[in-house]
Amino acid sequence: MTAHVVATGLRKRYGTVEVLNVDRLELRGGEVVALLGENGAGKSTLVKVLTGATAADEGEVTIGGAALRNGDPAHAQELGVATVSQEFPLVPELSAAENLLLGRRAGTSGVLFDRRATERTAREMLARIDADIPVRRPVARLSVAQRQLVEIAKALGRDPSVLVLDEPTSALGPVESRRVLRCARDLAAQGKVVIFIGHRLDEVREIADRVVILRNGRMVADLPPERASTQAMISAMAGDEAEVLVEGDPPPVGDEPVLTVRALEAAGIGPVDLEVRRGEILGVAGLMGSGRSRLVHALMGALPATAGSMSLAGSPYAPKHPADAVHAGVGLIPEDRKHQGLLLDASVRWNISLASLPRIAKRGYLRPRAEKAFTDEVRQSVKVRCATQEQPIGTLSGGNQQRAIFGRWFATRPKLLLLDEPTRGVDVGAKAEIYHLIETFAAQGMAVVIASSELEELMRLTHRTVVLAGGRVAATLERREYSKNALMTATNDIPGGVSA
Repeated sequence: MTAHVVATGLRKRYGTVEVLNVDRLELRGGEVVALLGENGAGKSTLVKVLTGATAADEGEVTIGGAALRNGDPAHAQELGVATVSQEFPLVPELSAAENLLLGRRAGTSGVLFDRRATERTAREMLARIDADIPVRRPVARLSVAQRQLVEIAKALGRDPSVLVLDEPTSALGPVESRRVLRCARDLAAQGKVVIFIGHRLDEVREIADRVVILRNGRMVADLPPERASTQAMISAMAGDEAEVLVEGDPPPVGDEPVLTVRALEAAGIGPVDLEVRRGEILGVAGLMGSGRSRLVHALMGALPATAGSMSLAGSPYAPKHPADAVHAGVGLIPEDRKHQGLLLDASVRWNISLASLPRIAKRGYLRPRAEKAFTDEVRQSVKVRCATQEQPIGTLSGGNQQRAIFGRWFATRPKLLLLDEPTRGVDVGAKAEIYHLIETFAAQGMAVVIASSELEELMRLTHRTVVLAGGRVAATLERREYSKNALMTATNDIPGGVSA
């Protein structure tokens, strides 16, 4: 049966601010509709209304001809709606299998929990997207990419008629992303409605039958594939403020090494040899499970080294804890900013000034006026947009949260900056600004290491890229050797085998 979703007259306001104003949106079964827009454009609000998570002030949504009860997510699920959220609403203490079957019962053991049947069904669900994940492992011990795949498999397991994919590939490498895109196309071929929200425009062009673009809560474009060029999509999203990610060479590199790594080993990686020079931007590529994040964590002292040696700016460097790394002049922008990089309930001020408190304090006492002045200066330098610096940082858009983390470390002037998926979940405009910040860091002489699953990002920013497989360096590509085909070939030559 072909699905059909129609939204008419949708309006949503928070106080005096109108965040959604959509007259009519029709989603037909058998097509993948990409929903695009900058952070704050209204995408999340529209999806929440379509899935019943948020009640609209005005308007109506029908799914398969039945009117959705406003603000009733249980009714939306009854009508066949499933959502893959980038927030991972999983239970960390439960296993991957238990999360996949949460709310459902596998096997025929009555009221008793049938572990074997649950694990067997879980493996079948994961096999649908070719995901090899230990089903008995607690979700808390899975990587971000593995959690993303569990969330996708869980949604597909409900056999939805309407599937919302909210940034489904943002944590995945190219091979895993392609599997997810293939699943989305297969669902559409079965007559289902697939709504795809993403910031990787190459994926949008590959998968979408239509591209719907929001700006300031309103639909500003509904493009067929032949009209959805990169420039057309960026222009529609950003309007008069459109900013193209300008291609060009990264800043020049100095002669002296900032970071030297020799035969480094840690859980799941090694031995690894690396050298990063002053002003150099070094890329780290690899499939999910190649060891990208583990390498970054080992360099930061979050993953204990078991062998090898490192030096930083000519001095021995052996961090036992991230605090040692910070003290030595190393900063980290983690892959999962919400859980690893931010105190979501704390203010913008506190999140920005956190790493610079020793500089702001005088004789051990924090000076509130100095801290506020410092925060304002940093906030403006990295363009964090907020109503007030006392606003909880969790209320900001993803792009503004990421800029705040960049500002925190930029203010400390680190010798080495480690970036793990630095533009995950941010829009095109914020991505351009973050690229500019990274280049500014490097131009000031900092050494930068970027671990990224986005090949275009590595090609755009880096001087060199090392490709990891099985926790080891499988290849090194110089900038003159870059092409998407060369990078994809290098990352796929040897399969990875550890957690990302």
